[in-house]
Amino acid sequence: MASLTIKNAVKRYGNVEVLKGVDIDLQDGEFLVLLGASGCGKSTLLNMIAGLESVTEGEISIGDRVINDVHPKDRDIAMVFQSYALYPNMTVAKNIAFGLEMRGVPKAERETAVLEVAKMLQMDHLLDRKPGQLSGGQRQRVAMGRALVRRPEVFLFDEPLSNLDAKLRLEMRTEIKRLHKRLNATMVYVTHDQIEALTLADRIAILKDGEVQQLASPAEIYDQPVNMFVAGLVGSPPMNFIKSKVTQADTGLVAEVSVLANGVEQPMLLDLSQQPADLTDWIGREVIVGLRPEAITQDGQGASFDSDIDVTEATGADTLCVLTWNGQEVMARVSSGYAQIIEGTMAFSIDMSRASLFDPKTEMRLS
Repeated sequence: MASLTIKNAVKRYGNVEVLKGVDIDLQDGEFLVLLGASGCGKSTLLNMIAGLESVTEGEISIGDRVINDVHPKDRDIAMVFQSYALYPNMTVAKNIAFGLEMRGVPKAERETAVLEVAKMLQMDHLLDRKPGQLSGGQRQRVAMGRALVRRPEVFLFDEPLSNLDAKLRLEMRTEIKRLHKRLNATMVYVTHDQIEALTLADRIAILKDGEVQQLASPAEIYDQPVNMFVAGLVGSPPMNFIKSKVTQADTGLVAEVSVLANGVEQPMLLDLSQQPADLTDWIGREVIVGLRPEAITQDGQGASFDSDIDVTEATGADTLCVLTWNGQEVMARVSSGYAQIIEGTMAFSIDMSRASLFDPKTEMRLS
């Protein structure tokens, strides 16, 4: 395996700049997920690493070797596609071994490698079948086996689970995580699914309009988003954004909001003392308070307040409550025991230690 370095990578199609100076340094054995909406440039970046797209400007290296002008077959990478890309007339064994055969690997060595990978993916009983006789999850295992058998320096995954149903996606996520742990392989994984990103990645690179918004661990992305775009992209339901004004109270700096309770708007002061940012210059000014739904709950830390419940959504493990703050919807997450609440007023509490503050003009985090 090897490290992967991307320095100021730019991709243009005519006058259209799809990637705008991407910098990523991936350590040997690290699992990187490229996350973003369609059209953000994540698949283009993956294809540039693979050699399927040229690099307009910048440099891509695997280990100490710059690969900008290296042919895809000589880059020592293996790619797993969304569409599986299996040969329908070949057995599973032949599909897995095809790349080795093209490289002139002796038959005995190919057979040993195929059997080893098949056992690793728990599909050694499928080696004589053809793709048409397999389920979607089994086909994806074959596609992964074809990549694994080559033992490349870098593995690339292009939304490999998007064609699978929810149950199979969960199973394959676990399989990919297990493989990464076993192989300690360098992997780059493209997805628009935030759950895949949070569960699989060592680090996540979030892209928007061809630029990396944040490159960090899943925990940092979730708890300390660098801007409102990242905060709104990651999390289900996404972070609540509440407009408020910073004021000086007897107890220190607070953010003023209003809560609908018993049909009447009630003032509420959110304690800002646990915020790392120096907010002195923000007194009297508007900020955006970002709160994850799980920071607003029925028995958590922080000050208690009453709020009318507009709607509840039972999700099984917990219940989501839609509240009204400053005339806008705010989502709270409470225990499953409250699933039958239809309407009424309930006591909630806010854990302000988990709050994020954003500049309403730049949408950047205040830190």
